Amino acid sequence: MQRKVAGSEKNGQAAPAADETPFARPAACEKGCRFFMEEACAHLADIDKLGQSVRFGRNEIIYSKGDEARYSYRVIEGAVRLSRIFADGRRQIVNFFLPDETFGIELAVEYTSTAEAVGEVVALRCPRVCIAQLTEGNPDIGQKRLAMLSKSLFAAERHVAMLGHQSARERVASFFLALEMQRRDDDEHTLDLPLSRQDIADYLGLTIETTCRALSELKRQGIIDAPSRRRIVIRDLAGLQAIAEGDA
Repeated sequence: MQRKVAGSEKNGQAAPAADETPFARPAACEKGCRFFMEEACAHLADIDKLGQSVRFGRNEIIYSKGDEARYSYRVIEGAVRLSRIFADGRRQIVNFFLPDETFGIELAVEYTSTAEAVGEVVALRCPRVCIAQLTEGNPDIGQKRLAMLSKSLFAAERHVAMLGHQSARERVASFFLALEMQRRDDDEHTLDLPLSRQDIADYLGLTIETTCRALSELKRQGIIDAPSRRRIVIRDLAGLQAIAEGDA
């Protein structure tokens, strides 16, 4: 896969060169760091008030596996997928992130996966050294950072359990159930899919044909409806949960 150039900051500054000293960033974000802000995701009109903002185009690489972990990110708009590519070309999506979710918070020196924008993405970008400074001597920020790491660990454990023990239908049901738990809009049980069918298949460890068959089966059972390729309506939430838990 050919690497694309990462998105530049909104103020026009260039992205850091690859040969810069690791973490040689300002001690704090120039516009005031809001990475750990309590409130829900801001409107794009207010993005200038929230610190460093970056934009990425569809399928643009935000960072690659093995890059120096200089920044952490918080999604403002769009969706981001985290993936690894195997030697034979197969791709495994290990996680995905929606608005108000954080990614790239690494304990190691290098990023362990590749992050890509699914579509157009706007995100807050916070230097690692800034996060370290905010965390030091501030128990509240330290707890928030720990909560972010714990959420990532929980997602990884859930993903491993799904790949190791669930059938195709159960995996698809679990995926929709996870989206339902993260849903932010007012449309009852209506999911706007952040990933394509191929992305979903790569996340669930299935072929796209198997994924589509599982979707069709859930539709025939009246568990879900699919008015478009990017929208799912859950008709039977209890039934979906039963399938995800292996009870149906």
